[in-house]
Amino acid sequence: MKISIIGSHGTFKTTLVYFLAGVLKAKGKNVGIIREVARACPYFKGSHANVLAQNWILLTQAQWEREYQDIYDYVLCDRSVVDNFVYAVDAYKKEEQPMAAWLEPFVLHHAETYNYLFKTPVSPYGLIEDGVRSVDRNWQKEIDQKIKEYLKEKAIPHIELPISESESYDDVIDYATRQAKFMANKIVDMDVQKRIFEEKYY
Repeated sequence: MKISIIGSHGTFKTTLVYFLAGVLKAKGKNVGIIREVARACPYFKGSHANVLAQNWILLTQAQWEREYQDIYDYVLCDRSVVDNFVYAVDAYKKEEQPMAAWLEPFVLHHAETYNYLFKTPVSPYGLIEDGVRSVDRNWQKEIDQKIKEYLKEKAIPHIELPISESESYDDVIDYATRQAKFMANKIVDMDVQKRIFEEKYY
């Protein structure tokens, strides 16, 4: 089973991935985590990745997911090809380059391989400078809106998580704990239903 937490940068995705992994492991599940691919990208320079970097990120994301699915029963992804594609479109427009014709069909086909996409909303609080993500709030909100529009336009199934009102680290922990439990229950319920169906019909 493959689950991805998607959204704009600085919306607690990484935190939620690790909290969710902890809840699933506590339930005895074999879990693998795919970290944010952008952090491993050799072409990522500055807070806005260029076209070369975004293409590398998209293809590497898909490759890592396939590799992890051969090892783990539950694969948790910090981002997906869907939100990474939105960043890629943004880069192509800024560099005024034509996008390869195969890229979007590849993304949409791969999007069907996720069992769950959980989308994080933009927090009302600021971004933290971590040396990778942009701290431009306007761009963060712009990407968030583009992700929402793309999910709607392409009818990509997903679950919207509630906005975090976190003002402190303790608030973040409380928020992440609640959402991780919510997501884990959804995932385990789906897995149980799938197993019952397979036992009945196969």
